[in-house]
Amino acid sequence: MAMDGLNLHASVIEMQRTLVGGKIDKIQQPERDELLLGVHAASGNYKLLISASAANTRAHLTEIKRTNPADAPMFCMLLRKRILNGRILSAEQPNLDRVLVLTIEAQNELGDLVPYRLIAEIMGKHSNIILVNEKRIIVDAIRHVGVGMSNVRLILPGVGYELPPQQEKANPLCAKKEEFRNALLQGGRIDRRLSSSFFGLSPAMAAALAARVTGETSCEALDDAMRDTLAQSLYTFYHALMLGEFTPTVALNAYDEPIGVYPFIPSDVKSRRAESIGAAYDEFCAQHDIFERMQRHSAAVRKVLQNNIERCEKKLALYADALNATESIEQNRLYGELLTANLHSVKQNGQEAAVLNYYLDPPQMIKIPIDPRFSIGENAQRYFKKYQKQKAARDMAGTQRAQTLTELSYLEGQLDNLRKCAGDAELSELVEELREQGYLKREKGAKKSPKYAASKPLCFVSSDGNARIYVGKNNKQNDTLTLRFAEGGDFWLHTKNIPGSHVIVKCEGAPSKQTLLEAATLAAYYSKARGGENIPVDYTLRKYIKKPAGAKPGMVIYTTYRTAYVTPEETLVKTLKPTAL
Repeated sequence: MAMDGLNLHASVIEMQRTLVGGKIDKIQQPERDELLLGVHAASGNYKLLISASAANTRAHLTEIKRTNPADAPMFCMLLRKRILNGRILSAEQPNLDRVLVLTIEAQNELGDLVPYRLIAEIMGKHSNIILVNEKRIIVDAIRHVGVGMSNVRLILPGVGYELPPQQEKANPLCAKKEEFRNALLQGGRIDRRLSSSFFGLSPAMAAALAARVTGETSCEALDDAMRDTLAQSLYTFYHALMLGEFTPTVALNAYDEPIGVYPFIPSDVKSRRAESIGAAYDEFCAQHDIFERMQRHSAAVRKVLQNNIERCEKKLALYADALNATESIEQNRLYGELLTANLHSVKQNGQEAAVLNYYLDPPQMIKIPIDPRFSIGENAQRYFKKYQKQKAARDMAGTQRAQTLTELSYLEGQLDNLRKCAGDAELSELVEELREQGYLKREKGAKKSPKYAASKPLCFVSSDGNARIYVGKNNKQNDTLTLRFAEGGDFWLHTKNIPGSHVIVKCEGAPSKQTLLEAATLAAYYSKARGGENIPVDYTLRKYIKKPAGAKPGMVIYTTYRTAYVTPEETLVKTLKPTAL
C-alpha cells in the first residue's frame, strides 16, 4: 500500500509541527531509492524517511534504524554537499497531490544562503526524489528520466523543474459540501468516483471513508438523504484535516497484522490507534521493507545458488544416462567378443561384418557395424575400449550421483534459507558459509563485510503454553540449535528428505500431541515444501541425532524416528506468534 495524497497530507502536518525551523544534521541513503534525513529541531531530534520504492513509496517521520552502505551513493554525497546543515523553512504538498516539497535554506557554491527544494514525488513506479536550486533548475535526482524514457518531462541535472502534470481534479480541502454531493450524483462506484474527482484520494481510501457512513458501494444505490449525509461527512472530515485534526490508525487483519494506514478510524476493518502517521507506517511497512531489502541484497547470492543447482541437475541427467546405458555397454562387449571369436571366418562387407552369434539358441548370423579403415581385430579392440570406457563411466556415475544429490540437497536448502533471511546478520552468515564452501569468491582488495551479532532462531510458545518451539532459519542456526542448544531428551523435527529448518521442542516432561503437531507444522512451513499438503516430518529425540565427520553445515543423520504427515497451514502458524528468546 503506497502512500496516497491523504496520508501524505497528514504526514506533512506532522513535519510542519516538528521539522520546520530544524537543521539537517545527517543525510543517509540506506537503499538506492531511499533517503533518511536527520533533523535537529527545537523540540528534539527527528528522522525523516523518503522512499521512492515503486512498491512502497512514502514520506514520513520514522523511528526505525537502517543499515547504511559502507560507501555513500553519489546522490547522497551531493545532498551532503548542498543541503547538509541547511535549515528547513517549510514542508508543503501542492494541491494535495502526491508531492512533498521541502524548502531548505543552505549555502550555495559562493557561500550565499539560498532556498533549495528537495522534492519527493511518491507516485508508484514514477516516484523520484529531486533536488532543485533557487532558480528551479534540477541539481540532481535519485532517478534520472532521460530522452526516450518519458514524453512528458525530463528529470536530468541542468533541466528546469516542473511539477508532475496536474489532473482535472479538485482540492478536497477547499471543496464545499455541494461539490462532494455533485461528484456522487455522477454515478458509478463511490470509491472510483471520489478518487477521480478529488486529489489525494486513492480508491481504497475513498471506500474506507464512504464505509463510515454507508454500506453501499454504488452511487446509484444512494438515496438523497444518504448522499447528503456522505457529502456532509466528507466535508466535515476535510475541514478538520485542514485544521490539522486527524487520527493516525493502523488497519489490521484477523491475525492483528497491519494491512493499511488511515488518518481516521475505519469502520469496515479491525484497527488500532497509532501515535502518529509516521509510527503507523513504521509498523505497516516493517515486514515489507525487510522482504524488499533482502530480495535486493540477496539477488546475486540467489543467482549463484540457482546456477549451481542447474549445474547439479545437468550432471545428474548425464549420470542417469550413464547408469541407464547397460544395454549399450553389453552390446559393445558382445560385438568385441564375436569379432574376436570369428576373426578368421568373418565376412566383411563394407561397413558391416556378418558373424555367427553363438550366444543365441540356436546360433544366428548377425551384422556388426565396423570401420573399414581398420582390420577386424582392430575393430574388436575398439568395441572393447568402448565397453571399458562406458563401464567405468557407469561405475563412477553411481558414486558421483550420490555426491551430487547431497550437493543438490545442500544448495536447495541454502536457497530455502535465503528465502527465510530476515536481516543482515542472517544474510551475512549465509554468504560467509557459501564462501567457506567455495561457491562464492572472496574478492581481493574488497572491504571486509561489517560484523553483525550472531542471528537468532525463531521461538514460538505452544498453544498449551507448556513448551517452547525453536526454528532455525539457516545452517548456522540449525547446527547451534541441534548440536549445542538442544538436550538429549528434547524433541527434534525435520521434513523428511526435504530441505528445511531444524525444529527443537523444549518442555518439562513429554510434549502433548498438539505441541508435536504444532512443531511439525512449523517444520513443514519453514521448509522447501511450504505450500504443499501432507508433508512428511520426521521426529525423534535429540540423543539420536549425529553429525558425520566432514558433513556440510546443517546436515545430520538419525536412526530411531517416527514420521508425521502435516499440511503447513498458515492460519496455525500465525496463531503461534514468535516470542523473544
